Amino acid sequence: MEEEVILIVPDAVVKVTDLNGSGDHFHVRVVSEKFVGLRTLQRQKILLNHFKQYIPNKIHALDIQALTPKQANITENSVFNPHSQGQGIHNRVNRNS
Repeated sequence: MEEEVILIVPDAVVKVTDLNGSGDHFHVRVVSEKFVGLRTLQRQKILLNHFKQYIPNKIHALDIQALTPKQANITENSVFNPHSQGQGIHNRVNRNS
């Protein structure tokens, strides 16, 4: 998964979390200068357009957190699981920064 993201966004810092340990539900945190000036959906579409070939066969759930480096510095490294019955947090601002 990480290698696939780097193919699309070569300068990215990527962290992939396998949410269930099943290899088909992922949270992907991608930090890149490429996202500066783009809205959230535009950022996610860059990645979703690539990964749609794997959905729903190899990937069932894909949560994407696409951030600029500046945003990453003020956002905690949190994970959202879309199948956790609403118990996840996607972006939490670090108030100590």
